[in-house]
Amino acid sequence: MMTPTLLSITALARSGAEELAWRLFRSAGLDRVGDDPAVLALHGRLRKDRALGLAGAARREAAARAADAYAAAARLRPATYPLINAATLSLIAGDRDAARRLADEALALLDAGTGEPDTPYYLEATRAEALLLGGKRAAAEAALRAAIGRAPRAWEDHASTLRQFATILAELALDPAWLDAYRPPRTLHYAGQMRIDDAAAQAATIDSVLAAENIGFGHGSLAAGADMLIAERLLARGAELHVTLPCDRTTFLHRSVEAFEGDAGRFEAILAQAATVREIGEERDADPALTGELADALAMGGAVMRARQLQTRAVQLIVSEISQGAPAAPNSARLARSWAATGRPQHVLDAGRVPAGAAAPDGTTGAPQLVAMVAISLCGPDDETAADRIAERLAALPEPIGLIAPPAWRADGVVLHYGSAREAAADAARLRTALAEAGPVRIAGDLGALRIVPAPFGGGTLVLGSAARRIDRILDVTPSTAVYFSEFLGAALAASTGADESTRLEPIGELPGTTLSLHALRGYGP
Repeated sequence: MMTPTLLSITALARSGAEELAWRLFRSAGLDRVGDDPAVLALHGRLRKDRALGLAGAARREAAARAADAYAAAARLRPATYPLINAATLSLIAGDRDAARRLADEALALLDAGTGEPDTPYYLEATRAEALLLGGKRAAAEAALRAAIGRAPRAWEDHASTLRQFATILAELALDPAWLDAYRPPRTLHYAGQMRIDDAAAQAATIDSVLAAENIGFGHGSLAAGADMLIAERLLARGAELHVTLPCDRTTFLHRSVEAFEGDAGRFEAILAQAATVREIGEERDADPALTGELADALAMGGAVMRARQLQTRAVQLIVSEISQGAPAAPNSARLARSWAATGRPQHVLDAGRVPAGAAAPDGTTGAPQLVAMVAISLCGPDDETAADRIAERLAALPEPIGLIAPPAWRADGVVLHYGSAREAAADAARLRTALAEAGPVRIAGDLGALRIVPAPFGGGTLVLGSAARRIDRILDVTPSTAVYFSEFLGAALAASTGADESTRLEPIGELPGTTLSLHALRGYGP
């Protein structure tokens, strides 16, 4: 049975505060418990999380210890969950004989119907995993097919199984290509210009792209022209539509639909069928061009993060006039370049009409710009660390890389400002590693429209904007050892990260009192 202590430690592990969860587990003496299956299963979970973040001999050793904990839990209370985890971790540890033996034990429980109750999908997926560990690939594939048939739209469950299968196949040095047939539908980021010719012909071409790419999820805006047409075609094929607007829907309707001869009724009808509608209200005073870029980052990053979550692929579709082989519409061109740089698949369809130009953000000194922020606190959330200790650790702080403004020092740490999400994430990961060994450290990140101006006296600069205040609230809810990013920074990072790069962002809920989603940065490797 999960006690409140076990539940709180599990919640910390899921929130990205792995080190803190492990410290609390050990401080409570739970690492020495050997007669409670719930404690042993959590012990295995914590060690598994650590093992999967390692490589080489360290990974194998950590996996072996995690497998031991899960196996001990299964001996006390026979169940498929600890057995199958122990089996896969034994394989990662290099003990194939133990992996097969434990997998066979899990199969025996499934055949006897004496394991713990679970959903029909997970029971059959566990069977598939056990068969794969036992070297029976064809039988494993048949069981996986049967599992998916029991819950055909349980995309997250399918993704979890596919992720586990990919790990097993990599350990066995086997080709994982056969898994592609079982992946969930792909995600789409879409965009385009606001006036297009021959919508009927464009709709047929869009339908062909969506079918060829097996698109099941669409992420974009809902301006007149290409956006609305693509959104309608996504809904017509039964795909989930996720709309991101750079302002409230009424303002957007006037500014980006009706101003370009779009139909208000059509706009409202599409919104009513969308799975989600995100209206960015956090940047009310910002330049509309910058909030537009922020919305684009949310949509692009949303498509990429959803694809990673589902173990599938993200694709982009741009509808724009083509000039010299590239989109002529300024915003479409920017989005197409950004996406192409990640190496992900992309389709650009010719809209056949000269686009209206979009205003670019003002590049003059002191003009608002999108800024990535990283706030570092060397205290725990309820900690009163001595000032001299903080000063000592700040003095040893590794010099940040890529700053676009001087550091903003605080009583418990510092706020850093970067020109890109990638630079902010790289420094957040690097500084967390450097600082965590010497004491508590919490790191929060955000992206917003800020104005960087000279301070009125005393030298230095001022950083002005709602995001400069918001990051303090994110830091307040960040547990020790964790790195929390707002959805703005998380999406911008995902959108700019290459398809073959390793970035782990996990959703952990919303900032209290807001609709702003938060993500734990679990790993970043550009």
